[in-house]
Amino acid sequence: MSGIITDNQGRSSGLVKAKTVTAYDDNKLQMNVALLGFKTAINGSLAKYSLVDQTIDEFSDASGVDAGASTNETLASGVYHGTAAVTPSVTEDADVGPTEDGDYTYYGWTDTAATGSYVTDTTQDHEYLIVAGGGAGSYGSNGGGGGAGGYQAATGLSLTGGNTYTITVGAGGASPGSGGVGNSGANSILSGTGITTLTSIGGGGGADQGNDGGDGGSGGGASYTNSLKGDESANPNQGYDGGSGVDASGPAHGAAGGGGAGAVGANGSPSAAGAGGVGVSNDITGSAVYYGGGGGGSTNSTGGGAGGNGGGGAGHNSSAVAGSANTGGGGGGANGSAGGAGGSGVVYLRRLTATTGVSNLTLQSTDTTSSTANPDYSDMIILMENNAGTATLNTDIKGYISEDSGSTFTQGTFVDEGSWGTNKKIIAFHDLDISAQSGSAMCYKITTHNQSAAKTTKIHAVSIGWK
Repeated sequence: MSGIITDNQGRSSGLVKAKTVTAYDDNKLQMNVALLGFKTAINGSLAKYSLVDQTIDEFSDASGVDAGASTNETLASGVYHGTAAVTPSVTEDADVGPTEDGDYTYYGWTDTAATGSYVTDTTQDHEYLIVAGGGAGSYGSNGGGGGAGGYQAATGLSLTGGNTYTITVGAGGASPGSGGVGNSGANSILSGTGITTLTSIGGGGGADQGNDGGDGGSGGGASYTNSLKGDESANPNQGYDGGSGVDASGPAHGAAGGGGAGAVGANGSPSAAGAGGVGVSNDITGSAVYYGGGGGGSTNSTGGGAGGNGGGGAGHNSSAVAGSANTGGGGGGANGSAGGAGGSGVVYLRRLTATTGVSNLTLQSTDTTSSTANPDYSDMIILMENNAGTATLNTDIKGYISEDSGSTFTQGTFVDEGSWGTNKKIIAFHDLDISAQSGSAMCYKITTHNQSAAKTTKIHAVSIGWK
């Protein structure tokens, strides 16, 4: 534009071209104020930080987030991301369960005549208990008690989604039909792709007068003569040795007890038989149960050694007791009659019924009152992290502004405005037209989409402003 300047006499002094004034762009200022606010909030460990017509939230706590309007929001160490409960789908042929126990579900296999299977669609840690079949007590002159089946239990076994896992339950050792060492129990096994096969060794049979006790998960007990006790298997920590015998000349001619999962079998003596070694208590089913008790030794007189706590059968001079089914207990030794059969084994798996998985996030802020009603424009600045994969702006992460407490939202278009660390981006939109809305209760909403273990988007800080 141009004009004519005249003096007080009305004389012209020439034409002068007016200067054009360019509108001030405050986007960079808004960005700098937001970043400065982020830093101030960090240094001061502040929660929601309010300026005039601008808010900054570093998520030192959840006070700036409307939990009722947000979904799947998880705050950890000042960072929001989406998580949700996932219930794995399991296909199995367990003989026990599935049974829920609090936050967990367990499955048990007890059938020694069939091979079991377990498949989950979700990779997840499992607790396990694997007990082999117990050894039988001896039929003979003052036979020793059978050793308990091998015992293994632990947590943290990762089973991979989509893989098939095979379960074998070991049978207890059969009672010998005539004089001789008791039969050993069979192994229990958990195997499958991606794990080291877990094998619990069957318990060793009890010794008779002319033979040593069998080796196994736990060893068979010795006879009353100088026969040797059975040793635990070459796999350590599955059980204990059987008790030792003596060259007894006393009235009882006591034989030794079989080893248990928790202790050695007791030695025989001239006056009494040895008890079976005690088993181990395990609460994988929600209640404490003992497994892997050794069988008691026999005597030359009435009675015999007690079976170990955990399914071990008692020894006797004529009618020994079998180990209890699905405990891996050793059978009791006998004198001149059938020794007790070993108890069958068992396999249990236990997992969290629901796990936490990556999920899409909706994060809505609490309201901040605008200094003037009905603002026309708004900005949003986010510090975000590509924790896994790379989020596509405005597809995998979206941002919205409301001036009526979330009744109406207007979506902005994010642009990449730089990095602030490894896999960390500053994204923003400026001058979003919100004039179609009406109100002064300002809030934002951020949503993430297509989230998974391969694409996880985290929100570290948010600032919005309006004018």
